[in-house]
This record gives sequence, C-alpha cells and structure tokens, in this order.
Amino acid sequence: MAHNARRKDQEEYYPLCRAIQMGDWKKAQEFLDHDEDALTDKLNDEGNTALHLAIGNPQNIRILENLLERINPDSLPALLNFSDQNALHYAAILDNTVAAKKLVDRNPHLLFVVYFMNPCLPVERAVMNSHKTTFLYLLQMCKHHIGLSQKDGYHNPFEGERGSSLLCGTISAGFFDVACDLLKDYPQLASTKFPNTLAPLWCIARKWDAYPSAKRYNFYQQFVYSYVPVENYGVEDIQKIHDIENQETYKANRIMKSYVYPVLILSSSYQLSTVPHVKQLHEDKVKHNRALTILTFICEEVGKLRSNHAKHCYDAYISAVETNTPEVIRQITRIFPHYIRVKDKKGFSLAQRSIMNRCEHVYNFLVHEVTQDKYFHMISRDNEGNNLAHLAGRLAPSDKLNKVTGAALQMQRELQWFQEVCNFMRPSERDAKNSKQETPIMVFRKEHEDLRKEGEEWMKKTADSYTITAALIITIVFAAAITVPGGNNGDTGKPVFESKPSFIIFVVSDAISLFTSTTSLLFFLSILTARYAEEDFLYKLPKRLILGLVMLFLSVTTMLIAFSASLYVMFGLENPWILIPIAAITCLPIASFVTLQLPLLVDLISSTYGRGIFGKRGEHDMDERVAQHEFNVSCNEGDDDDEVYPESNAETDLSLAFLDIEDKQTSFR
Repeated sequence: MAHNARRKDQEEYYPLCRAIQMGDWKKAQEFLDHDEDALTDKLNDEGNTALHLAIGNPQNIRILENLLERINPDSLPALLNFSDQNALHYAAILDNTVAAKKLVDRNPHLLFVVYFMNPCLPVERAVMNSHKTTFLYLLQMCKHHIGLSQKDGYHNPFEGERGSSLLCGTISAGFFDVACDLLKDYPQLASTKFPNTLAPLWCIARKWDAYPSAKRYNFYQQFVYSYVPVENYGVEDIQKIHDIENQETYKANRIMKSYVYPVLILSSSYQLSTVPHVKQLHEDKVKHNRALTILTFICEEVGKLRSNHAKHCYDAYISAVETNTPEVIRQITRIFPHYIRVKDKKGFSLAQRSIMNRCEHVYNFLVHEVTQDKYFHMISRDNEGNNLAHLAGRLAPSDKLNKVTGAALQMQRELQWFQEVCNFMRPSERDAKNSKQETPIMVFRKEHEDLRKEGEEWMKKTADSYTITAALIITIVFAAAITVPGGNNGDTGKPVFESKPSFIIFVVSDAISLFTSTTSLLFFLSILTARYAEEDFLYKLPKRLILGLVMLFLSVTTMLIAFSASLYVMFGLENPWILIPIAAITCLPIASFVTLQLPLLVDLISSTYGRGIFGKRGEHDMDERVAQHEFNVSCNEGDDDDEVYPESNAETDLSLAFLDIEDKQTSFR
C-alpha cells in the first residue's frame, strides 16, 4: 500500500518533472505555487527532488536559480535522494560546475557533509568520476571554507581517512598536478592508511601507464623526449628527482648533446605548439616526471614511519610486479632493500613472478641492476621444484601473448624468453628436473605444442600465398623478356630499340624482377618444406620470411618499372608527356604493396633483429665477482640446507639449440 501510494504521488508530480526537464519555468512555477510541498518532495523513483532534476539539465540554469531562491539555504543539506546524495553531490557526479557554484554560494556547508549511504564528500565524488573542472572548483572552495569543517557533524577533506581517500582518488584519476599540490600542502597524507582503504602508494603503483617503462620509443623519439624542456613539477620536500631517461636515451644524449641542444632549446617553444608528436612527447614527459615525483615522495614519507610499512608497501610492490613497472620496484627497494626477496601470497618470488607474467622490465631490473641478489634467484625453486627455467618454459598469459601479432611471432617471443632465462641460469640448473621429473625443455615443449602448431599453420599459409604471387611474377617477366617491346630487327635479330635508354631500363628491370622473384619463390618454398622444430621459430623461419618479402617487394617494383618502360618505348618516344601519367600510375600499386605488407615486414625485422626487450648482459658484469662473494658469505651464515653452487668459468652461447633427447633431455650450445 505504501509503495502504491508513493507511486501515485509521483504520478501527480509528472507535470512538474516535465516542466523542469523542458526548462519551462512558467509551468513549474504554477505547479509550485499550487503545491509548495513539491519543492522538497521526492519526485521520481530515484528519490530526486526538483533541485536534483534541475541540476540534471545543465542547459537551463535559470530553473536552478529560481528554485534556489524559493528554498531555504539551511535546508539544502537535508534534501536527499534515495542514495543519500544532496544537490552538491549530484552536481559533482554529473560534472555540472555551474550548478556547484550556485549551491556553494547558497550554503558552503554542503562541501563538508557525508551521509550513511553516501560516505563521500562532494569533492571526492567529483574526483571519483574524473570530472576535473568540477573537482578543481570544489577543491578550491574546500580550502577557502575549511574553517566550516571544524564544526560538529562536518568533515575535513584534508585530514585522516577523508584526506587519504581524496589523495588516492586524485592519483587514480590521473590528476598528478593536483596530487603534487596536495602532497606539498598536506605531506602527512602520503603515509596515511586506514583499514579497508586504499594506500596512496598502491594507487600510484597501479598507474603503470604513467611511467617511462610503459612507452617504447624509437631512437628519434627518445632523442626528442630527452631534450623536450619541462618545468620542475616536484614536491618541495624532494631535493632532486633524477631525469627519467632510459639507458638508450642517455647514450643518445651524450652523443648528440653538443651538436643540437642549442637548436632544440631555441626552437622548443615553437615545436611544442605546432608539431603534434613533439607536443605529445612533452605531455608524456610531464606526466612521467609528476608520477615519479609523487612515487618518490610517498616512498620517502612511508620510510619515515617506525612501523606498519607492510600495509603500505606489500600490495604496491606485488602490483608493480604484475603491471611490469620497475620504477615502483626500484623506489620501494631503495627505501626497503629487503623487499627484493619478498614473496607473494602464492609463494612466488619477484624473479619467479616476473618470468611467469612475462614482465621484461622487472626482469631486466632484477638481472641488470640488483646484481647482489641475482645468485639467490638462480637457485630459487617453487613448491613443485621448478626453477626459473621451468617457469620460463610455461606458456605466457594470454594478455601478454596477444601483444605480439601472429602465432609464429608469439612462438618466437616465447623462445626469446626461454633463451634469456636459460642463459641467466647456471649450466647445472638448465637441465635440472622438477618434482615431476621434467627438465625445462620438456616443460617448454609440452606447454607450447599447440602454439607451435598454430605458428606452423600461420607460416605455411603466409608462405603459400606469397609463393603464388612470386610464381605469377616469374611467368610475366619471363614472357616479357622473350617478346621485347618494338620487336627484333629482321636482319640482325637484335631488338629494334636496343640503343634507347628506356629500352635498357626495361631490360635491366625485367631481369632484376625475374631473379628476385625466383629468389623469393625459393625462400617461400623453403618455409613450406621446413621441419618446424621449436628452435626454427627463433631465427631460421623469420629470416626466410623476411628475405622472401624483401625479394618479392623488389620484384614487384622492378616489374612495374619494366612495364612502364615498355609503355614508354612503344608510345612515349614521340610523346614525352606520357611519362608523367605512367610514372604516377606506377607508384599506385607500389605504394599499395608497401602500405599493406610493410607492417608485417617491420614486425618481423624488429622482433628478430631489433634491440629486443631484454637488457644487455655485459653492463653489470664487473659486479658479479663481488656479488658471488657476498652470496657465498650470506649462505654460509644462513641455513645449512641452502645449496651453494661453485663459480663456473664456462661461457655459453646466447643462441638456444634444441636437440633430440638422447642421454640428456636438453643441451645448449
């Protein structure tokens, strides 16, 4: 009965709701003059009042102004919908900044009110919905009217749980400039953490896309990125934030600095405003600097705590491993060095988790930076007796596997991971067995059997398609070589136009097209007849496909040049203008071929011969003897059960060779 009665009352308010939504103040005023209770009653199923409905229509601010004139300002905090949202909450959720200004002007106490079903302040609602304009206004008003928060029943958005929630929401929304200002004004928020709430360190650790490691710039982009000027966005308590450039960018700086730095500085203002990619790189660098500034400041503030570090650091640390963010791991281990050996809830160490999740940045940090602990990782095993090579032999998670296009290149990436980890391991560990009596190579073959078959099918279909194309080109250019344009001289048998430059171009282009298409055909046939062992996907098959595509491109290009030259020989000697349309039309199929096939060729070359995803092993080798000595000493001082492996002087080839299983299950050259 109560529900039916409420439904009946809501139906009576339909004319008022329609008038507010249509912006018809005249009809709304007539209704309110007749029924004054409608001004504060709940008008629809969501429990929204007339004020809520007016805020929902930002095009008709006049309706809102007129309603506010009729409502007592002191009653505004009590006008709630069924979700315990007052009018300012509703304006923050809908990003109606104009309405928010009107409401704060009428009653600024709305800024500091929370309710049972809605325990968030309006400024928190704005940042939770990523409404930056409304959020910045409400934040400014909160600072301006902060004295009102000291009254009973009101909450300070910059203290305690409210302040921590505000900082976390600001970081999660990506408003790093505002987060820097909050930390500057309220540094205690960096180390504030309450039960069942998020930690600021975890929030900034989850923003994996805000760090340099999330970007993979080419040499030119790295060079421009390193010289794009940015302001100092740091928090005052941080004296120095190192520049966020990777090793290759740093090397580019040293090589090129003395030559172009003055030019770039002089033209930077113009470039930032006119060149889109330079502007984007500038925005990236600003975001990276701010994120690293916030991360460093929070870590240092947490480090000042005397206890309870784990509630701030553990989840952030594990999250950084999962999201492949070495910057977070580097900062946490800088403050808390013992975290380098922390294990997750499933008992996996940092190294094990980085390999299982294919987190190359974390792996590079582990191998090339934390050299003093690398020997502990070499002998680490999980609960099933798997060492790092066993874990590298497992199939990668689908989200990481799908980042590489094509089953063949996915198989290649998996082989690269397996090769890298096996070369990181000691020789004695490469053929070690787990609790199931499986060696790493046995695990790899079992886990990747389906992917190998998919890669074989992809390679064969691709090569088969290109084989048909190459065969057609061979047929065409061979026939063209026999029936030369203009015919032959009846007396000498030589071509009529043998002395013409255009005829010479035709002959040379036709010959090159024939030879290159034949070569590409042989490469594609070799792919079709390959044995498709696992190791073939690492270099052999991609190399053949690359060479075949390059030869095919040359054959197509020279075939079209030969055809154009023959047309000119036949029709253009007396009409030179015909060369222009012939050249223009010839570029069309060549450009189409490049546009459609070049991405595949670039992916193949980059994946096979590019810089790779792993760091260079030689950069930290000078520390290995010291690290080995520290490892042996720490093991002797620790548990007697820990196995210490003697130092080996044997060097292994970086190329992984899969051999038939005879006496041993695997071997490496």
